[in-house]
Amino acid sequence: MEKSSHFYVTPLFLIMFFVILNATVTVVVSLSSDGQALLSLLSSSDPESKSSSKVLSSWNPSSQTPCSWEGITCSPQERVISLSLPNTFLNLSSIPSQISSLSSLQLLNLSSTNVSGTIPPSFGSLTHLRLLDLSSNSLVGLIPPELGKLSSLQFLFLNSNQLSGKIPQELANLSSLQVFCVQDNLLNGSIPSQFGSLVSLQQLRIGGNPFLTGEIPPQLGFLTNLTTFGAAATGLSGVMPPTFGNLINLQTLAIYDTEVFGSIPPELGLCSELRNLYLHMNKLTGSIPPQLGKLQKLTSLLLWGNSITGPIPAELSNCSSLVVLDVSANDITGEIPLDFGKLVVLEQLHLSDNSLTGSIPFQLSNCTSLTALQLDKNQLSGQIPWQVGNLKFLQSFFLWGNLVSGTIPSSFGNCTELYALDLSRNKLTGTMPEEIFSLKKLSKLLLLGNSLSGGLPKSVAKCQSLVRLRLGENQLSGQIPKEIGQLSNLVFLDLYMNHFSGVLPLEIGNISVLELFDIHNNHLTGEIPAELGDLVNLEQLDLSRNSFSGSIPWSFGNFSYLNKLILNNNLLIGSISKSFQNLQKLTLLDLSFNSLSGAILPEIGYVTSLTISLDLSSNAFTGEIPESISSLTQLQSLDLSRNLLYGKITILGSLTSLTSLNVSYNNFSGPIPVTPFFRTLLSNSFIENPNLCQSVDGFTCSSRLARKNALKSAKTIALVAVILISVSMAIIAMWIIVTRNHNYMVENSLGTSGSVSTGEDFSYPWTFIPFQKLGFTIDNILDCLKDENILGKGCSGVVYKAEMPNGEVVAVKKLWKTKKDEDPWSNPVCIANHENFPPSLEYGYTMNITEKSDVYSYGVVLLEILTGRSAVETRLGDGQHIVEWVKKKMGSFEPAITILDVKLQGLPDQMVQEILQTLGIAMFCVNSSPAERPTMKEVVALLMEVKSSPEEWGKTSQPLIKQSSNQS
Repeated sequence: MEKSSHFYVTPLFLIMFFVILNATVTVVVSLSSDGQALLSLLSSSDPESKSSSKVLSSWNPSSQTPCSWEGITCSPQERVISLSLPNTFLNLSSIPSQISSLSSLQLLNLSSTNVSGTIPPSFGSLTHLRLLDLSSNSLVGLIPPELGKLSSLQFLFLNSNQLSGKIPQELANLSSLQVFCVQDNLLNGSIPSQFGSLVSLQQLRIGGNPFLTGEIPPQLGFLTNLTTFGAAATGLSGVMPPTFGNLINLQTLAIYDTEVFGSIPPELGLCSELRNLYLHMNKLTGSIPPQLGKLQKLTSLLLWGNSITGPIPAELSNCSSLVVLDVSANDITGEIPLDFGKLVVLEQLHLSDNSLTGSIPFQLSNCTSLTALQLDKNQLSGQIPWQVGNLKFLQSFFLWGNLVSGTIPSSFGNCTELYALDLSRNKLTGTMPEEIFSLKKLSKLLLLGNSLSGGLPKSVAKCQSLVRLRLGENQLSGQIPKEIGQLSNLVFLDLYMNHFSGVLPLEIGNISVLELFDIHNNHLTGEIPAELGDLVNLEQLDLSRNSFSGSIPWSFGNFSYLNKLILNNNLLIGSISKSFQNLQKLTLLDLSFNSLSGAILPEIGYVTSLTISLDLSSNAFTGEIPESISSLTQLQSLDLSRNLLYGKITILGSLTSLTSLNVSYNNFSGPIPVTPFFRTLLSNSFIENPNLCQSVDGFTCSSRLARKNALKSAKTIALVAVILISVSMAIIAMWIIVTRNHNYMVENSLGTSGSVSTGEDFSYPWTFIPFQKLGFTIDNILDCLKDENILGKGCSGVVYKAEMPNGEVVAVKKLWKTKKDEDPWSNPVCIANHENFPPSLEYGYTMNITEKSDVYSYGVVLLEILTGRSAVETRLGDGQHIVEWVKKKMGSFEPAITILDVKLQGLPDQMVQEILQTLGIAMFCVNSSPAERPTMKEVVALLMEVKSSPEEWGKTSQPLIKQSSNQS
């Protein structure tokens, strides 16, 4: 019995044991519902992210609760109340909706986790949430209106994503909200006026949303707890609400780079806690309110790049905490307040690009904390106060483009921290004080365009920190000291248009980092030192208009980075060195007006980088044009005139990129090539070559009759070309004026100009010959603009039939006026050959700006972009056309930089120089003489030459204060 009993009890015991054991195991592995919701993040994240992340590797699915997981905080009841994984690479394609089941969640931070997709509307059910941070991700779509249900939410960070749509007005229900950051997204619409009810709000940041429009709601003036309001880089417009004067706790007001206009509200003077007032790059007008002088805690006041007028109020000198004051690039008049000397903690004072007059107050020397003093581009006069030497911490002093006279104070030598000194374009006289060259940190010394005299002192060698020494356009004389060769850091050396004499010191060859060396227009003599060939980093060398003799050094072949070599108007002899074939980055070579002789070596044809110009004119070269010249397929301009060259010029027909050619005054013979380009050339391109002849086939000389017919054919082709170009110009000009769409025009013009070099996009059966001279005058045209000659009317003007005195019949289109103002450009006239009028008119309406269209229109587009102005607008003065306005500005005594858009003027000076070069190209395009305008090919080549290295972008005329995204 005992044995039998044991047999039956054991199975029952085992069954109970396994049931209990199984129940125990189930309890151990059961993860809470909050943990299961969190695992959805883990399952959705990138597999590599799981293995590489220290945070995610701590998330153990076998845990009973997630409370020990990194980034997780739980309540005493083991409910998840905080999920914080900032800067964790989750790489989620979407936020799992399961997160919304964390019903006790108070803090959710997934910033910088590489999350994309949309914000789940179900987040609106997280009613205990106090902080939601999804910033710095790739979220798209709308901000869910459901977030307006989060009545406990205090902090909402959605900035730095790609969110679109409007800001939901439902968010105005977040009565506890203290911080609202949605900057740097793609939001549109306007700021909900209902936000004025968010009385707990302390930070409102909506900047960096370029599509955000409308006015700033005056209701925001009710947010009396607001400390920061950022709306920069938006499309907001209208005036600044005077109600902002109620924001008594406001510390930072950043409304810059917007369309806001009107005057600065005087009420801002009531914002007694204001530290930072950023209102630059807007359309503000009126004067600076004196009431701003009440802001005792103000440290930064940036008003640059507006249209502010009137004087600088002396009351600003009461802003005793002011560190940065920038009112540059406005229309401010009057004098610099003497009381500015009371701003003892002021570090940056930027008053450039205004119309300030009077002298520089010596009281500014009391601002002993000054590091940057920029007064350039004004009408300041008088002398530089010697007290400037008291500014021991001064790092940059810009005074260029004024009317300052007198001498350069030697006290600058006391400014031991000075690294940039620009006194260019003034009326300074006297000598350069040697004390300046004792400054150990001086990097840039620019004294261009004054009347300085005397020599360049040997003490220049002491200033070893010099990177740029620009002394051109003065009256400096004497010899260039050999000690200049000790400036081992010098990159730019400009001594042009002075009276330097003697020989060029060979020690200059020691400046191995030199990139630009310009000494043109001096009285230098002797041979060019072979040691210059040691300047292996040289990019531009201009020795022209001196009296250099001897031959061109063989060592010039070492210039592997050189792109411009200009040696014209000297007394050079000998032949071109074979070493020139090494100059594989050379785009421009000018050896004209020397006494060079011998044959043009084949090596010149190996320099295939020559794209802009090759000028060998006015020398004594002999022999034939080398066959290798045919390799210069990108060359735009070639001048071989006034030499002793002979043989055929057939090889020049292969230079398909030429826009300018002169082979006159030689002994060339044989037929002139019959390419379309050669048919555009006038006879003065070939004169004094008695054995050159016209040709029909390009190989044999034609009879007199054949030559006459060929010329007549070319003339007809030219007329057709002018027809198409003129019509196209008018249509494009009208388009520009009406739309003012700068970016669209630039993209189209640049995009097409580079894609039509082969001409394959043009299917019409005629050849374009732009800018050919016509056989009639404008008076002949105007005489025919009568009612009896009307052919028809269209949406853009009236078309007339016009018979010219020479018998030719053309169609003339007089465009409708686009402005009320009368000006020479309000009624442009387009001319078309009567026989081809319909197709040419159609072409004018359908074409884009291309290489074969009128480059004049492209120039106008460039001017619009560079100046920030429309082609014709009343603010230019009596509806003056932009071309005439720019010409007038360039003909004045104002610096050329004043022509540029104020947003461009504050860029580093090397970039500004590039922009000014582009301005020159634009003016080249709109030359009043069509024969002097380039083609689009030449424009592209010129634009490609406008370049510099970033390390030269050193000088600014406005402070480059970079605003972080959380200041937007």
